[in-house]
Amino acid sequence: MPSRVTAQYLHVLESSLGALLPQAYLDFISQHGLFSAVDWRGHERARMLSPTELLKALQWSKETIEEGCFGDNEDELEAAILEMKIRERIIPFQYIAATNVSDYYYFDTGMRRDTGRLIFPARHDDFDLSTWLLDGEPDVSGCTFDFDEHLRWVLREGLEEKDWGR
Repeated sequence: MPSRVTAQYLHVLESSLGALLPQAYLDFISQHGLFSAVDWRGHERARMLSPTELLKALQWSKETIEEGCFGDNEDELEAAILEMKIRERIIPFQYIAATNVSDYYYFDTGMRRDTGRLIFPARHDDFDLSTWLLDGEPDVSGCTFDFDEHLRWVLREGLEEKDWGR
């Protein structure tokens, strides 16, 4: 397990993102370090992002939408605007290493329950998050709002080599 995230790096996160990150996550990385899950063969399946990586991934997520990946038609531009709304409220915090592309587990700062913020996996080419998350009552049955439960799911997924999530 890597060393704990120092107070200096926690300050960088908190000053950049305010109170958007769940306290359970901040407590975990400061007490236990950046969790990495490996499968039974020793291949990395998921790795928590360092504060610097988290901020870079957050910027990448927003820039990907800004670069016109949706197209120029009116309906495509409307979809891009909605996707930008979602990208402004989700924070990537853990890399899904098994895919070798920019796939992450995210916190959704716009949706929470008593146990915490919505946590879900999203693929690098998952450009329908707004359709899902802006639905009046999105199906979150394959997601969690509890950080400890997220860690259990990631461990189980790594051991069983199955995906979890929506």
